Amino acid sequence: MVKNLARLILLFPFLAGCLAPVESVIPSVPKDHPANKFYQAAQQGMLSDKVCRDHRGDPSIPAGKIAKGEGYTKSSELTAGVFRFREAATGKQFLGVSFLQYSGFLQIPKVCAWEEKSRN
Repeated sequence: MVKNLARLILLFPFLAGCLAPVESVIPSVPKDHPANKFYQAAQQGMLSDKVCRDHRGDPSIPAGKIAKGEGYTKSSELTAGVFRFREAATGKQFLGVSFLQYSGFLQIPKVCAWEEKSRN
């Protein structure tokens, strides 16, 4: 009995850390912006395009093109996995949150994007 209790006490700090809720918000983004809730979900694990759309985001912009600068230019990194970027053809500004999409056994890097209103 004492042996089991000692194991439980040693295991508790580890479990408490694993179960702690993510309270992250994206710097310089309003707390009520849907990107914040999506960002919190993305930190928990792999998601689908549907989760991005459920948070009013657009999962159709290819993450690879943004990374390579093909038609898109990153303008700032807000925090790990969150950045602002511009579409070259239209000049539209976007807020992007990186996430992993599940597809069978594959993990596909994706971006959920929200068009930003002009900050002028």
